[in-house]
Amino acid sequence: MGFHVVEIDGASFTGDGRLKVAQEPPAPPPATTPVDVGGIEVVGNTPMDTTHVIGLGKTLVLQNFNGGAAPVGAGSKVELFDDPNGDGSGMTLLRVAYVSGSSFSIDLNRELGPGNGTHAVRLRRTSLGGASREIAAFLAGYERS
Repeated sequence: MGFHVVEIDGASFTGDGRLKVAQEPPAPPPATTPVDVGGIEVVGNTPMDTTHVIGLGKTLVLQNFNGGAAPVGAGSKVELFDDPNGDGSGMTLLRVAYVSGSSFSIDLNRELGPGNGTHAVRLRRTSLGGASREIAAFLAGYERS
């Protein structure tokens, strides 16, 4: 099957003729502080958390939640929590993604705060079934006054 590429202003194509689709990364507005939290961790029987404490008197605007996991066993879970006490108690689940050998990206428009020295946002990576695997979790956003 052959492809006939039609030129479209601003569009680009893969080597086999498919349209390339790319999402622009979130950009914080001027006079705000960018927040990029997360990373890749090897997770076994115990969930692994990454937290970001919201700046004193600041509001955290969540723009994107993304991650993925290696395809092992029963899969993995990546969660995003509002953690008002900053210690894992009294948390509110904001988003969850179940992954196994796949990636996800969820755009958000959610505000948390104001920061009081303990109020945090928490990313949690869980290996379902307990087998060790790499699990990625990232959060992008910004803080404003």
